Amino acid sequence: MLDAIFLRAKKTRASLRWLLLAAAWVSVIGGDSLWAAPPACASQCTIYFYNPETNINNYVSLKASFDTYLSQFGEGYRFQPFDEKDIFESVIGSDENSIFLISSWHYRLLKHKYPLHPMLVGVSGGVASQKKILSASQKITDLEHLRGKNIAVAGSKAYSKNVLEQIFAGKPPDLLESLRLILVPKDIDALMAVGYGMAAAALTTEKSLDDLRAINRKQYDLLEPLGASRASLLTLVVTPHQRTPAVDALLDVVDRMQALAATRCTCWGWTDGNG
Repeated sequence: MLDAIFLRAKKTRASLRWLLLAAAWVSVIGGDSLWAAPPACASQCTIYFYNPETNINNYVSLKASFDTYLSQFGEGYRFQPFDEKDIFESVIGSDENSIFLISSWHYRLLKHKYPLHPMLVGVSGGVASQKKILSASQKITDLEHLRGKNIAVAGSKAYSKNVLEQIFAGKPPDLLESLRLILVPKDIDALMAVGYGMAAAALTTEKSLDDLRAINRKQYDLLEPLGASRASLLTLVVTPHQRTPAVDALLDVVDRMQALAATRCTCWGWTDGNG
């Protein structure tokens, strides 16, 4: 089995701002439309959040900040993040006045168990999908050289293992099982872990590699890409099968968020083709 080694996460304003963008969306100027009459929430309307692609370290601040933002739209709106997959899934189907912010990877696991519909997909830099890249120090030139080594990741063990299975497809199963996962707060920490010798490789997004190139070109030049995952959609806004007025109000609020950009997807024909 893959071992999980937890590193203590440092709480920073930058990471909190990133979380408030639901891990995948980009800022835009929404104009006056954001401040038009907000949709009323007759009862409690909840946005539930769980993302196995990132290692969140301060759920209290995350909830408080998001609730403060939602309060601008009136009473009744609230944000509820989860750090446990099983607990998050237990509320699906039990609250009809809610929507869910989840990763596309998690949605594919849920769609056969619960009647859910994806309504919005996150956009970053005009693109609604991403790939994960496995980058190693330059002295490692083949996946086989990672046998028994530490791999730095910012996602959950289950999610990271699934992505690595794509990259290690065709390799001996025992090679993948020999890897040891080091959980870190953010992708940039995973990349730096390779530079500091704490890990032999890092699993991150392409954008994180671009960010490292911009802020630390020397460290970036020491990395060698060993493989890439399939492209997958960014964060999804998913609704229950039953569309209540509260669900429509929540979708309206999310669609208005000045700090988020979202594009309508062809929800009813969304398939596994994108990851």
